[in-house]
Amino acid sequence: MAYRLPHVVMGDRSGNIRWWDVITGLSSSFSTHREGIRRIKFSPVVHGDRSRGRIAVLFYDNTFSIFDLDSADPLANALLHPQSPGTLVLELDWLSTRTRKDEPLVLCIAGADSSFRLVEVNTDTKINSASRLLTTKERFRPMPLCLPILFPTAHALALRMILQLGVKPSWFECNNSDKLGSNSFKEGPATFGDLRSYMIETTLPPIGDSVVAELLLKVLEPYRKDGCILDDGRASLYSAIVNKGTCARFAFAAAIFGDFQEALFWLQLPQALQHSLDKSTSRSSEKGFESSVRGDSEQTSTLNRIASSERSAARNVANNTASCGQLSTMAFKQEQLWFNANERIPWHDKLDSEDALQKRIHELVSLGNLEAAVSLLLSTPPEGTNFYPNALRAVVLSSAVSRSLHELAVKVVAANMVRTDKSLSGTHLLCAVGKYQEACSQLQDAGCWIDAATLAATHLHGSDYARVLQRWAGFVLRGEQNMWRALILYVAAGALPEALETLRSNQRPDTAALFLLACHEIYSQITTESKPADEVPGSATERSQKL
Repeated sequence: MAYRLPHVVMGDRSGNIRWWDVITGLSSSFSTHREGIRRIKFSPVVHGDRSRGRIAVLFYDNTFSIFDLDSADPLANALLHPQSPGTLVLELDWLSTRTRKDEPLVLCIAGADSSFRLVEVNTDTKINSASRLLTTKERFRPMPLCLPILFPTAHALALRMILQLGVKPSWFECNNSDKLGSNSFKEGPATFGDLRSYMIETTLPPIGDSVVAELLLKVLEPYRKDGCILDDGRASLYSAIVNKGTCARFAFAAAIFGDFQEALFWLQLPQALQHSLDKSTSRSSEKGFESSVRGDSEQTSTLNRIASSERSAARNVANNTASCGQLSTMAFKQEQLWFNANERIPWHDKLDSEDALQKRIHELVSLGNLEAAVSLLLSTPPEGTNFYPNALRAVVLSSAVSRSLHELAVKVVAANMVRTDKSLSGTHLLCAVGKYQEACSQLQDAGCWIDAATLAATHLHGSDYARVLQRWAGFVLRGEQNMWRALILYVAAGALPEALETLRSNQRPDTAALFLLACHEIYSQITTESKPADEVPGSATERSQKL
């Protein structure tokens, strides 16, 4: 169906078109003698147009026609599949840039051959229907359509691999005389010369034979000559990141082909691997540090105050890079999870329902802000049906904060006890007695995966923290079918073999190889930055050949 005052138009599977005039109440219909009608589009109308009923109709046989419902006989004056009789049309719509009535209508057509066409429709009634359709080269200059995702599958994969391996920006440049002068695909075989010089030089171990890159470049040479690989904007973006590491190139290639989850994975991979290495390093240093301060109560209390102040500072500092936009969906660091949790708390604060109150309490306990959680629990009105479980949690949580707060909570609860209600209070009781691993397991069993990760990031370290992330990754992989987010969680947990096995089980051997290559580069950079050059064993060439 389609509607524009005063017409309401309907097409059916038998190829019949019926329309109503909602002002006069008149209706009419006719048969197109074609297959079913898939789409009806009204043409744009400007001041002075004699007709408001011009429609473009797309049929199920991938042909189209143009009718004027305001004419005496719409079928006799129709334009049946004009201008491109051999083209199968997948979609069509009118170009809405017409401003004067003497300008021709322009129809946009997407063909099954990956083409995009602009067809002019002249509506002058003095011209017979056979010559109504015109094309004006002066007005519409043919331009290349730079959409690699429309390439044949094999050519699209070739371009993706070339962008991932790294090609010099000069490869995208071509002479204007080559563009649109002739169809490069119909020319005879040409000698391209050695195209391997276009590939960037790298110290990383090679993937496969170098002749493969040359073969891929030869396949893509006709596209390059026609200027349809990348437009100038995307080419300049690629030239800016091509020498900034493998992950940047992999993310660019994924984004160009619409795989945004994969692009986010490559962008987060360096931080996840760095996070895993930091955790493993701090784990060994914490053991020695704990043995040196064991038994010194005054020093321990001082350290607790320092840790508390650092935690509060982390809550107030927003990570503008990883905590905004779509990257926040792959958060795994303590600061990122804290920032996201603190951002959700005001949302729940604006809601008055009991469910919103419980969510706020969950967030506050996961962040370790037990004082605010106790205050929120004690603010539950005595007539509320959830006052008793809230009061029970308030008493237990307050005992983990201070004696005075515990006494105050007991006094308030003793005066206002009501009936019990079901809740996730067991999680908070476990937190009050320091059983954070069991609390995380309970939250994960209840489906609160982000709450469990936030709680683990606040209180757990080492293998206990990694277990929570690894179980979350398994759920994301099998439950949510999000392989890229699961891979980030596996890397953050230090479970690189599981990440590699996930890629192999999903039949991504090429991505598995690129994953190893990226990890190799990131680890080399981290090693080089953390140690002086004279302390790193072996030469740069030897280190680069070790995968």
